[in-house]
Amino acid sequence: MAQKYDDKLLDHDADGIQEFDNNLPRWWLYGFYFTIAFAVVYMILYHITGTSPLSKQEYDEEMKLAAASAKNKPTKTVAVAPLNDAASLAAGKTIFDGNNNLCYTCHRNDGGGLVGPNLTDDFWIHGCDLKSIMINISTGFPDKGMLAYGSGAKLSDEQLLQVASYVISLHDTHPPDPKAIDPEREVKCEDHQEH
Repeated sequence: MAQKYDDKLLDHDADGIQEFDNNLPRWWLYGFYFTIAFAVVYMILYHITGTSPLSKQEYDEEMKLAAASAKNKPTKTVAVAPLNDAASLAAGKTIFDGNNNLCYTCHRNDGGGLVGPNLTDDFWIHGCDLKSIMINISTGFPDKGMLAYGSGAKLSDEQLLQVASYVISLHDTHPPDPKAIDPEREVKCEDHQEH
């Protein structure tokens, strides 16, 4: 049965607006009473008896479990060496010179450097060993204009190893008119992995 209202105007007004002195609707009152009951039960369970964990306690417990899981997980280290067979280096060159990853647009087809640094000399910015080169290719340097994988087009692990091996194979090839060394950023790299 619908609730009847006894519309009584209050004696005050605000900017010419008057209000009624009516009871609140039952649905609103029941909702309000429910929130009070919920708050009391929540306070008892979470703050007084501690039978249910607070969010911070749950987080701390999950972090402990994650740390224990990581500690007990066997680490598998795979040693990766540069590829030096002709087929792998040709595949790496195809990626380097291709329009999917655009390596050549910044480093030139011969690796001599254009916008990007020279990849054929002994001076490098971010390391010249295979692992560093693979990380640099896969993460890129967006602040310097190099997207991950050169253009953002992801490479498989095998393709990444092929193109990194190809980059290593460019060392000491002496292309014509290479990009000059930037002494403020580039340092002599002693970790070249020769084929």
